Amino acid sequence: MELYQLRYFSYAAKCENISEASRRLMVAQSSVSKAITGLEAELQTDLFIRNGKHIRLSSNGRLFAAKVAPILSAVDALPETFSSEKENAVRLRVLSASALLPDILARFRQIEPQTRFHLLQSAGSEETDLTIFSSPDEVADMGTVFLTREEIMLAIPVSSPLSLHKEAELELLGREPIVMPTEDQLLREQIERLCTASGFKLEVDFECDSPFLVRMLVQRGLGITFWPVQTWRVYSSDSLTFLPFRQPQIYRNVYMRANPARQPHPALERFMRYLVRYFTAIPEASP
Repeated sequence: MELYQLRYFSYAAKCENISEASRRLMVAQSSVSKAITGLEAELQTDLFIRNGKHIRLSSNGRLFAAKVAPILSAVDALPETFSSEKENAVRLRVLSASALLPDILARFRQIEPQTRFHLLQSAGSEETDLTIFSSPDEVADMGTVFLTREEIMLAIPVSSPLSLHKEAELELLGREPIVMPTEDQLLREQIERLCTASGFKLEVDFECDSPFLVRMLVQRGLGITFWPVQTWRVYSSDSLTFLPFRQPQIYRNVYMRANPARQPHPALERFMRYLVRYFTAIPEASP
């Protein structure tokens, strides 16, 4: 018993005519007749009652049709099943705002539990559906969506003499060791350009790939660091003091960019709309 035989039988049962079934299947009439005859020989029963050109299901034919229908439905659903699995997976590269990612995904999965994620934090060559990144400049590229604008402050331990200041200036950076995250390379590049424009080179004493470790180093008095007030707010601590920069004030914009080489699928589109709502709800406040 072959799948094509079941298909031909099903069409013949619906059309009650071999000629019409063959036309819809776009096969020779003899192929449909031979498939049905083969099934009847294998099952040792007549599946149709024949009356000239017209046919109708016998009692055993109706029983067989009831068994065949879910088989064909399951086979027909296979491409959609695997397509849906692929389209329910979002490949996401996070170059900025990764500290918010656990909260973002936890909240999104509450409303979209079927969506799966493949997460990357490196700026590699592997293709993704969506990238979250930051820039001090306005970006208006095709497919790029603004998420939030946040101030970057100077984070210092409360034990530091610098905590007595109300505001920070870039010149203060030469008085304390500097802690910089390697995870958010875009933030580091932004700060280095600012320092170069102000006439001095940024000397980094500690580098690490975790914002949490950055916080721990700073609150233990090992250095000071630059702190994005919204996207790093989950790492804030009472043992840290945050000073806004007086001149120049430092801000960055956070964006998401869809991969123009990949067709957006429904799960991706729903996640992008959710990201806009999520970042819109973040208050513009100090850490």
